[in-house]
Amino acid sequence: MESYEWLSTTGSIGYFLAAFPALWISGRMILRNYAEDHRTTRLFIWLALGGLILIPIADCLRYTISILSLIVPLFWNSATVTVFLGMGPFMASSGITTALGIVVYGLALYSLRSIFVGNKIPIIQEYRVEKWEQGFVLLGIAGLVNRMVSGLVTGFVSMYLPLLTDDKDLAQLLAGFWITWLLAFLILLVTMWIMNERLSRRENELSL
Repeated sequence: MESYEWLSTTGSIGYFLAAFPALWISGRMILRNYAEDHRTTRLFIWLALGGLILIPIADCLRYTISILSLIVPLFWNSATVTVFLGMGPFMASSGITTALGIVVYGLALYSLRSIFVGNKIPIIQEYRVEKWEQGFVLLGIAGLVNRMVSGLVTGFVSMYLPLLTDDKDLAQLLAGFWITWLLAFLILLVTMWIMNERLSRRENELSL
């Protein structure tokens, strides 16, 4: 079996199996709490909480496979990917998205550290939850942040308008590739800056 087949097979099996520890962890939390809720409600919360916990587990597998695919010689490493303003190497695009996800997880966990230390996770602060279970919930929240950031960035990058890429030589396509990624990160920073300004203005209003 070729290297890419091993990675693809391992990844598909891993994504399937990842659901079981996520549901097991959420099951422990549900069985310990929500005793007065209707059974259907508890089942729904069990699945929803399991889905939240599954996000970081699946992302960990995805990033591990992505990093391995960049190290191991694979046929798709030499492929190209078309983006909004150009075309570039698949390896570069994959490396950027992987690095972005890891950085977002790190920043999200750093920003949420006081919530974890103070046992103030909004979703579960009223319930009996062990510390390591809280850690998985916190990772799930960080995963949601990563989904939003990745969706914003890659959504812009992957927009395809033939008018912007047709009749361009290789150098122009490659330049457009990097410009597209720079614009995507600029859009992300501007969006976060606008929200930060609104939060700051709101805090000032409340302090008056």
